Amino acid sequence: MKKNGINRYSYSLAVPGLLLYILFFIIPAIGGLALSFIKILGFNISSARFGGIQNYLDVFSQPNMRGAIFNSFIFAVVTTVFKMLIGLTLAVALNKKLAFTNALRTIFFLPAVINTVAVGLIFSSLMHPANGLINGFLKAVGLGTLAQSWLVDTHLAIFSVCAIEIWKWSGFTMVILLSGMQTIGREYYEAAEIDGAGGWTKFRYITFPLLLPAFNNALILNIIGGLKVFDLIQATTQGGPGSATEVFGTIIFKSFGSGRLGEGCAASILLALIIAAIAMPTYKYIADREVEM
Repeated sequence: MKKNGINRYSYSLAVPGLLLYILFFIIPAIGGLALSFIKILGFNISSARFGGIQNYLDVFSQPNMRGAIFNSFIFAVVTTVFKMLIGLTLAVALNKKLAFTNALRTIFFLPAVINTVAVGLIFSSLMHPANGLINGFLKAVGLGTLAQSWLVDTHLAIFSVCAIEIWKWSGFTMVILLSGMQTIGREYYEAAEIDGAGGWTKFRYITFPLLLPAFNNALILNIIGGLKVFDLIQATTQGGPGSATEVFGTIIFKSFGSGRLGEGCAASILLALIIAAIAMPTYKYIADREVEM
């Protein structure tokens, strides 16, 4: 009897969180899915009619859609690769008890807590082709040939935004990987040192295999974040110049902004399906290769 009372008490603690989840996540998701099959302009209910899959077809018929999909994948691939490499490098370097280790961890993580819109506006100023500090510095040290129209050049803009994203989130990736490294027992390294293993050997055969669960989580978070990027693009280039930095997120924003609610919901559903189709197999592939400590 006592056990049943404890179980009921435990379940009752989960009720508030479950209600909030249903209210703010499940119901909007179901509503968005339903709205994606309805043709409606703005909030004019009288214009609503069932449109079937027309909204989904309209998403792909947008003139910039092909470029937006390409840019989304370019952004996701470039930022994920560099955030994982830089984050892993920082985690390995700072997984030591040194005098300034905690301070350096804080410094590298700090960009992740800065508002993304603020970061975008700051870098828009720094990367200004004529008055930006980056080009000004390059010219001051005699490297004026490296000065670029960072956010204005149609061939360079998407990679400039990628660089901002990498700067902002590499420290966050570092924290995830660092937390994974600190769960690895010291006895593994001591046994390897007895056998004469060097730093690279220990990393290859001990650190990285045992780090795979944390590595997998960081990788999936970066893939998802890269594919659904919006705020940084909107704050820096608004999808420009032209459509050079148009991504799936800006397509969705413009659909909602012009009152095409059904089309915006359809685009959101498509983005969620694309992310799931990439993230879930990737997660399973790496999870199957994880080793137990």
